[in-house]
Amino acid sequence: MTVAPLMLAVSVAFPKPGQVLPPVDSTYMSGAVPRGTQTITVQGREVSVYRTGGWVTMVDVVSGENQIEIVAGDVKTNVTVRVEQKPKPLPVNKTAAREKKWTKLEYAKDEPRVHPSGKAPSDILIVVDPGHGGPADTGAVSPHGFFEKEANLRLAREVVVALTNMGYRVEMTRDSDVPLVLTERPRSACEGEADAFVSIHHNATACNSDPRKVRYTAVYAWNPIGEALAKAVSGKMAAELEGDIPSSGVLHANFAVTRNPEVPSCLVETDFITTPEGEEAIWDWKRRKRIGEAIAQGIDEWCRTPPPAGKRE
Repeated sequence: MTVAPLMLAVSVAFPKPGQVLPPVDSTYMSGAVPRGTQTITVQGREVSVYRTGGWVTMVDVVSGENQIEIVAGDVKTNVTVRVEQKPKPLPVNKTAAREKKWTKLEYAKDEPRVHPSGKAPSDILIVVDPGHGGPADTGAVSPHGFFEKEANLRLAREVVVALTNMGYRVEMTRDSDVPLVLTERPRSACEGEADAFVSIHHNATACNSDPRKVRYTAVYAWNPIGEALAKAVSGKMAAELEGDIPSSGVLHANFAVTRNPEVPSCLVETDFITTPEGEEAIWDWKRRKRIGEAIAQGIDEWCRTPPPAGKRE
């Protein structure tokens, strides 16, 4: 009896089918092959495969359609990567381009809420926002094709459980795979007089950056009241993940969900989903529970710590 040779199936998670990349000279590609495969060849270069079967590499591209050949064993797979045409150079403008100034959420009040220190947890409302959601807004994608929106929701649920166990009132902007308008996500925190708003995310590199060289946690804020909350969350998360993944601390960002002068708000990036190592870590439920509890502990610390005298947070 003749035994047919083992055929190695190759999947490509990024770029997604039909996706058109911005005008770049290189992009990362990621995907998966069956476990046990040690190497594949992408665009003529050997690529190491992680123990989970996930892989990621950089490829050179030009404007238009690019045919990328992936070889795994005796199987060859051709993938089309589409890249936008580079725009024609604009005339040099002697006047420096003005930086775009983002404004606050239109429905948020201008004055910050009174800090909740001194209140019982049962009188404090925290709104937890699992980023992305719905068929069109998947967020980033892992080598095996798992969507960030699902990872965000699972981690957000752990944060909610931990906060609830501490006695806090907690609401989520979504608890299923539904789409939400980005600028509407914090509305419930403003209209419901919440004490804090925390958006949960998992990070990804730009398409022309090598995911293998970038991995860290970070917490983003827009204003001083958000920065105080972000600092407490970042400190607890960094301590929990020390020796596992580095922390970039608190960073400033004009994100739609953080531009809130009324409700202290921050956005948490807990890991990079675009590498096999990050993918593996994110789907470890024990680690996810630890991170959720650390984020909750940071929120709890912020709630119990009054701002310095004469300073409003």
